Order: sequence, then C-alpha cells, then structure tokens
Amino acid sequence: MALLLAGCGYDTASQDLCTQYDQLKTAADDVRALDPAAGTVDELRAKADKVQAELDQLQAVSEGRLDTAVSNLRTALTDFKESVVDAGEKARETASPEAKDALKQVSISYAELKLALGTECSAG
Repeated sequence: MALLLAGCGYDTASQDLCTQYDQLKTAADDVRALDPAAGTVDELRAKADKVQAELDQLQAVSEGRLDTAVSNLRTALTDFKESVVDAGEKARETASPEAKDALKQVSISYAELKLALGTECSAG
C-alpha cells in the first residue's frame, strides 16, 4: 500500500511527521495550559513526561531536520520538571515563579519547533 501511495506522490515520511506533530501539539498544549501552583506533582510530571514521549516520536520521524528545536524543547521541559516536580508538594508554591518562567520557556521552545516545521504540517 505504501508503495502504491508513494507512486502517487503521497509522502509517507511527511505524513508520519505530521501525525507525530499533531500528537505532540495536543500534549504540549496541555502542558502550556498548566498552572504550576495547581494540580499535584504527579499530574505535572505525567503531563511533562507525555510531551517528552511525543517529542521522542517526532524526532524519530523527522530525519534529523528538527534536532535543534527538539533539543531546545526537551531542555525546557526538563527545566520545568526540575523547577516544580522535583521541588515536591511542599516547595511547589515557593518554586512557582521559577516554574512559571520555565513554563514560559516551554512555550517559546514549542513556538520555535512550530517555526522549524514551517508549513509542512500546517503547523498552526
């Protein structure tokens, strides 16, 4: 089937990239909408881990084209997790300004990834 579709101008690699991007977008939107002072540490960790898993899948199909943008987003997610999740329940409120800054960096890094994708996946 893939050969038949490839013969008709259907780019399966691009489709896989766009499918993975859509899944990443959903998970990233969930994280970007978070209030670090709300929710439990486990909930925050699970949402950040979901984005990282989707990011891994996107990177696997991107053929190296998005490595810098993926790496920047991965770093921003790690910083977010360290600022709020690793602080623990009791320290989360005092870590909130750092967590909000880290979450802002997640949004910036995600925007850079969208830009790197250009119009390939209608990265809206």
